[in-house]
Amino acid sequence: MGKLHYFLGIQVIRTSDGGLLMTQSKYVKDLLAKAGMSGCKSCSTPLPSSLKIQATGGPEFENPHLYRSVVGSLQILRYVSGSATFGLKLHKDPSMKLTAYCDSDWAGDPSDRKSIRGFCVYMGRNLVSWQSKKQGVVARSSTEAEYRALADLVAELVWIKSLLGELKWPVHEAPMAYCDNQSDVLLAANPILHSKAKHFEIDLHFVRDHVTSKTVQVSHVPSTVQIADTLTKALPSSAFLDLRNKLNVQNLPNSAPLSLRGHDTRNGDEDT
Repeated sequence: MGKLHYFLGIQVIRTSDGGLLMTQSKYVKDLLAKAGMSGCKSCSTPLPSSLKIQATGGPEFENPHLYRSVVGSLQILRYVSGSATFGLKLHKDPSMKLTAYCDSDWAGDPSDRKSIRGFCVYMGRNLVSWQSKKQGVVARSSTEAEYRALADLVAELVWIKSLLGELKWPVHEAPMAYCDNQSDVLLAANPILHSKAKHFEIDLHFVRDHVTSKTVQVSHVPSTVQIADTLTKALPSSAFLDLRNKLNVQNLPNSAPLSLRGHDTRNGDEDT
């Protein structure tokens, strides 16, 4: 079938260092056209760091169907417009070591005070899994919010290890999960159940069991280098761009084929 070029809506280009850059530039171009925002002024971050979005109180959108369609595709269009040619860079790396970061804000949604959690998982230096999701329950403390994020990350690491084992690429070194909450790191290793932690007791025992069995390791990382921070809250542009780079999100090289820079090489609308 030849070299990988376009698969499941993702365009793939080989870089000069032997890596791969996966991007959705054509999809972004089509989405902006659908929303009537082709050629709009771009911005450097998805959201202003001071913005607090609420479920009620704003004006109604004139086309609810279009709104639901756009939200279901990609949400922050002015940022998307300026990053249409960016993609996820995959490097040649023989390392199978799994390293992961998790984070959560606390009561970040002013409408219901639920928190946003996120994690990112690296195999070697390649980003292979990530998530940004609103928690289903209200956390009573920042420790609880971040521990729930840690439990989700541990579940993801266990699944990835199992998948790699089925593919005959077993991971012999326990994955390292980094969290910027010191209390969570201590809770993961301490067999004593404190009264303040009883309302997230299931997550507590789940993580502890895997730490005790050395399936995963949990360690502290300073908030200043917490890569998952960008998945949980709006950040200033300097911090956001620095963390985006650490997520291996890079721009297409100037030598990339036109079809991968948002333009078709044929008369039709579909890429090949």
